Amino acid sequence: MSQDMPGLEPRHTLGEAIHRLRARWGWFFAFGALCLAFGLAALTMAAVSTLAVVLMVAFMLILAGGFEIVLGFNSRDWPSFFLWVVSGLFYLVFGAFALARPVVAAAALTAVVGAGFLIAGVARIWLGFKLPAGPKAFIVLAGVVTTLLGALILAGWPGNTLFVLGILFGVDLVFYGASWIALALKLRP
Repeated sequence: MSQDMPGLEPRHTLGEAIHRLRARWGWFFAFGALCLAFGLAALTMAAVSTLAVVLMVAFMLILAGGFEIVLGFNSRDWPSFFLWVVSGLFYLVFGAFALARPVVAAAALTAVVGAGFLIAGVARIWLGFKLPAGPKAFIVLAGVVTTLLGALILAGWPGNTLFVLGILFGVDLVFYGASWIALALKLRP
């Protein structure tokens, strides 16, 4: 089939993919260690990490909004260029709001993150069951913890926004990092 359609590689099994990844086990370990370190830092500075997340999102929205407005005005030949400009303005407004009212923005982000953790946790559980026995348990455990963290965020929202968001991100990163380290150790030749 790959001869009929250049650029398409034949499908490989999961076992073959894992075999090819063995040489890169150190990268998986390093990524896991980095996630683990960031998680511990977030846990020790929960309120700071919550506000840092809000400010980072605000700056990303402002930057993306500015670029989208420039893109819209530079693409006036497109029939719907105005929608690019309006979309960019929404990003700018939401980003400026997050800078001006970071606690309110943190409450909104907390609700979004709670829903995101639920979805990510279910995805990790599903993906974990597709792996071999060794790393499967750790990745499924990471998915269960992430799902529970999402439920906790939503259950305490909005009263616990300032501290819980930073704590929950820290816990999630610790377990996520540990699961990547476990996978790396399983891949190690």
